[in-house]
Amino acid sequence: MRRIIACRSIKPELEQLVQPEAPFHIRYLPQNLHRFPHKLKEFLQKAIDQTESSYEQVVLGYGLCSNGIVGVKAPDQGLYIPHVHDCIALYLGSRQAYQKIFHQHPGTYHLTPSWINNHTDPLGLVENEYTQRVGAEMAEETMRTEIRNYSHISFVNTNAPNSEKYRRRARENARYFNKKFIEYQGSEAFFRKILYGPYQNPDFIYIQPGNIVKQKDFLK
Repeated sequence: MRRIIACRSIKPELEQLVQPEAPFHIRYLPQNLHRFPHKLKEFLQKAIDQTESSYEQVVLGYGLCSNGIVGVKAPDQGLYIPHVHDCIALYLGSRQAYQKIFHQHPGTYHLTPSWINNHTDPLGLVENEYTQRVGAEMAEETMRTEIRNYSHISFVNTNAPNSEKYRRRARENARYFNKKFIEYQGSEAFFRKILYGPYQNPDFIYIQPGNIVKQKDFLK
């Protein structure tokens, strides 16, 4: 049996792949911790330290995530981590798929159904977070500054229910902030590997028991 510790943002994609009597238990941590890397490290380390010794493997449903997992200490079982910088590569199915679209459109702000549901699309942040803090005018100006270097806003289609609703919202973001809209087809491939393996190079990094996660582990 293995313990999987994952971001709640990928819960819909993982849960649709869970089979009866699956050989793992999943623990989800709050979404958006990547925006506060020190908190992500704290939450992850606590979850890892609370993992019972009866689990044979510990696997993360996280990538480097703004360096939020740097400094995390591997448990006695060691630690398997997807060899990706952020969750977009997970949604697309592989690092190779992410690198391909990055080279085609490097200045792209990617949106997924989970991000939109959680109001972490640019419009969602303006409407539900920034406006309460600094007022509507300053909120919009702040967001335009944050995404000024992006040329595209994409919708990563994970075939979630109500995909058209999420596509419309992504298009609305692109229109509002004067960005080009583009859509990419997602894949379940990497999510399936997180759940069922194999945990091999080049898809996963293995951190030996007691060792610390380093940024350079993701640069190989």
